[in-house]
Amino acid sequence: MNRIDAILRDPVFPRIKAAVIGATGLAYYADKDAALAERINRRLSDKPTLGLAAYLAQLAGEGPTGPEYQALINELTVGETFFFRYAEQFEALCAVAIPECLRRNRESRLLRIWSAGCSIGPEAYTLEILLKRHFADQLRDWQVSIVGTDLNASFIETARRGVYGNWAVRGLDPAVLGECFDRQGDLWAVKPRFREWTSFSVFNLVDGPLPNYPRGLGALDVVLCRNVMIYFDEPTRTRLLENLHQVLVPNGWLVVGHAETGQQVNSLFTPVPVPGATIYRKPRPGCAPAAALPAYTPSIAVEPSPTVESRPVEPKPAEPKATEPKPARKRSTATESVARLRATAAKPAPAPLPTPQPQPASPAGSPAVADGDRAAALDACIALAERNRLDPVVHFRLGLLEEELGVGDPIAAFKRALYLDSDFALADYHLALAYWRRGKLAPAQRHFRNARATVAAHDATELVAEGGGLTVAELRSMIDLWFSGEEP
Repeated sequence: MNRIDAILRDPVFPRIKAAVIGATGLAYYADKDAALAERINRRLSDKPTLGLAAYLAQLAGEGPTGPEYQALINELTVGETFFFRYAEQFEALCAVAIPECLRRNRESRLLRIWSAGCSIGPEAYTLEILLKRHFADQLRDWQVSIVGTDLNASFIETARRGVYGNWAVRGLDPAVLGECFDRQGDLWAVKPRFREWTSFSVFNLVDGPLPNYPRGLGALDVVLCRNVMIYFDEPTRTRLLENLHQVLVPNGWLVVGHAETGQQVNSLFTPVPVPGATIYRKPRPGCAPAAALPAYTPSIAVEPSPTVESRPVEPKPAEPKATEPKPARKRSTATESVARLRATAAKPAPAPLPTPQPQPASPAGSPAVADGDRAAALDACIALAERNRLDPVVHFRLGLLEEELGVGDPIAAFKRALYLDSDFALADYHLALAYWRRGKLAPAQRHFRNARATVAAHDATELVAEGGGLTVAELRSMIDLWFSGEEP
């Protein structure tokens, strides 16, 4: 019998497994006994006479901060990462989140960012490189803090050194390499001027208290926690998301991995779709993260390729003819309390927009929907659309839900919203996204242009209705990403 088989058969192994998962949250190993045993064997390879019972006693005596516990954690965690990983998310930060933070914090001149689960540090340094290459003038005389934390003490030591091999800088433009790194033989060292705002420390996301102001983990503007929660079980993920919500300021931004989205995130944050990514925003106090009518708000994630059909498209109803007169824009009570974005060429200046009112989670006349009960949410939304056929907001929300669930005809729902309110900017935006996902690029570009024209005449600080706190400036930035300089 080899050593790994002996570890697996030892009655102490389940106790070590439970202790390690409980201390680290790494439920990834809950069904991977062989992988865990192999890593324990690595730690015991130079201790041939130490049995599992004695090893468990050593771990329990040290606790998770002890040297042997940390050495085992180093074996269990993954350090593979590189600069500008998932570039679309960094582009979203540059185009939408960071400009919003600069406007919001222009009086305090403070910007605080946390790279949670930073591994060996490229993510945190990437943030400083982006800020100094794209926002240097705006951030002059600002106090900027970028904190990187990880459970693995060895990773943090590597991050503090800031020296990397070719793998970590692969794919970088030579100009970026020359500007931001010093060559040291076969290695690349982050230049001192791109390390001024960034610091690193060991922190356990499972056990560490949050907010943690002494460590700089409170009142944060942006948190990146990417490809960390995939290793945790559901209760740990839920608890962590609640903690991340607590450490962010109102309107703060969260970035998670592509496999870490879903109702747990949507229940606390407002999804903001941009090309290739969805980032999440903490609503202001009194504003629910999920759209009312009904309470469930889908995340609208942008697919990576516009040419692949992800699901069959339902037959579309005939569009209203161009010559058909529009019905009068009557407003239901629910709609009257919501600001609409309006802009027409005939008006020299737009009228001031009233502030959107916070929506209750389950408004009068709307059936309560259990969290995650998507079928009930869809039924409730369809029923509301039947009762409020002239309310563009209801049709818009129905389109969002149908698009998320892959049922019905979301394109038709968005068109109905625009038929009732031709200046509904977010309806144009999401209709464009729906066309883009189905490979229909010409109508997608047309509706992106329509959305851009609608918001063009409005003040950048105005709030976009149905946007969960999204401003006109932020929506403009999101729309502009789709043109990539191809149009004025």
